[in-house]
This record gives sequence, C-alpha cells and structure tokens, in this order.
Amino acid sequence: MVAPPAPHAPYTAATRHEDTFADVNAPRTKNYNLPCGPLEKHWLLTMPPSPLPADILASIDIIYRKRWQSLMAVDEMVESIVATLEKRNMLTDTYIIYTSDNGYHMGQFGLPYDKRQPYETDIRVPLLMTGPKIPPKTLVSAPVVLIDIAPTVLELAGLDIPAEVDGASVLSKLSHTAPIEERQILVEYWGEGTVETHNPECPWQKKDKLMLCTLDAGCHCQDAWNNTYNCVRHMANDLDMVYCQFKDNEHFIEAYDLSNDMYQIENVAYDLLPSIRAKYDLAITNLTECSGPTCRRIY
Repeated sequence: MVAPPAPHAPYTAATRHEDTFADVNAPRTKNYNLPCGPLEKHWLLTMPPSPLPADILASIDIIYRKRWQSLMAVDEMVESIVATLEKRNMLTDTYIIYTSDNGYHMGQFGLPYDKRQPYETDIRVPLLMTGPKIPPKTLVSAPVVLIDIAPTVLELAGLDIPAEVDGASVLSKLSHTAPIEERQILVEYWGEGTVETHNPECPWQKKDKLMLCTLDAGCHCQDAWNNTYNCVRHMANDLDMVYCQFKDNEHFIEAYDLSNDMYQIENVAYDLLPSIRAKYDLAITNLTECSGPTCRRIY
C-alpha cells in the first residue's frame, strides 16, 4: 500500500509544480456559495458569514490550485510504480486500486473548505482499478463503498471472505452488463468539537464546542460536537436517496433525491411520508448494528 498525504493540508506542491494550473479555480457548481435557510440544512451550515465574502472565495481558489499542484507528484508516483512493475514483467499479474478516504467541499453551501459533511462533495471518492481480470474501460454504475475493497482483495487472492465482513467483493460488478442491485449504505460521522478545540480569535465560546474555526475562513466553523450524523444511502436502478439524522438538540433530518437533485439543494426530509421516514429511521438503526451480508439489504 502507498498512501501519499497529498492533497492534504498544507497543500504543499513539489517546487517543479508550483506554477501549474495558474488559471484553475474551484468549480462554481449550483450549490457553490449557496446560503442555507434554517430548515434547508443543519445549523452548522447557517453560521455566518453566509454567503462567503469575495476574499474568502479567492482563498478557496488558491487552495484548490494548491491541491491540484500537490497531486502532480502523486501522478508521477503512480506512473513510476506502473513503469517499475512493467520493467519487472509484473504488470500483467498485478492489480492496482486507486482511491481516496474522503472528498472535500470548497465553497459549496457557503462552507469554506473541509471534509466533514454528509454531502457528495465530502463522501464521494474516485475508485479506479486495473488488473488481469478487469475488462478495459469498464464503467461500474452499481454502488461501491470503501468497505468493499477488503473482500475484493481477498477474492482476487483466492481467499475466503469472513462471514462478518460488511462489504462485498466488486468483482461480479466488473462488466458492462452487471445489474445494479438494491443496496442501503451507512454514512456516519462523529463531530470532534470539544472545549479544547476552541479558537479565541473567533467570537464563539468554549461551551459551544466548535472546531476548525479560523480567521482565514471568516470564523465559519467546519465542525462541532453535534456535527454528528448517521445517514442511509438507498440506491437501486431507479432510486438514489440519502436520508440523514443529526444528533443535535433539534433532531434535525435531511434527505435528498439525488436522481433529480445531484447538488443536494432541496431538503425533502420533511416532505416524506411518515411511513418512508420510519423505514429510513429503521434502516439507520439496523445499519449501525448489523454485521456481514445483512448490512447490504437492511429491510
């Protein structure tokens, strides 16, 4: 396994790449710098300043460029690894899996820059695989999550997959004709804010247990003790929903129909039928307690 820190902060690029991507800015998606009302998103997103002022948006663009610049060395590393395998006549017998542990929002919903939210920007990651049993140019539409990597590697190695493993091997999905099986996926995060993460430079109190509040971001905090949530992602051929429960005093919920709202702008949680909400509440409860194959079809 190779795990380079780029493009993690402080976004340090190799000197040879510092002048690349001079004209690149953070994507201006439909939800970029979009202010949120109190029933649209959980409270952390409604913190001031919202929307973000021009100087913070400019700093986001700089960070975006630096992240790209830092990844140039990762590209070179991957190229070097592949060349070495080829030189040693090992490439045709080697599987390469390329992915990341999290995404990153950059200005979406008026949030400066971080990775701790339940939205596509933060949880969706690239996943590229190559190897002798993988048809070239295969595009998998079926849902795949990081817990699927371990059982995939075990199957590639010809080893048994333990019954308690929550994920599933993706090998059967590596064809253009593979059907999309219905699946419910757990997305969860526990807010890390404590009294120790208080920043006295910002106008918030220790008791608020906020985290990652900086002057550079206008003191719009990126995390808090109750930025804690459990979500179920429900996917099938004609369905792509996410439903989230926040562990705060409001018991706030968010839900998005990603089939029709890929930027997660319209929170439809409070429009869902009580029976649908109850179904997703039960799914979250079961997903947080399940083990093995039962975690893939939870109700």
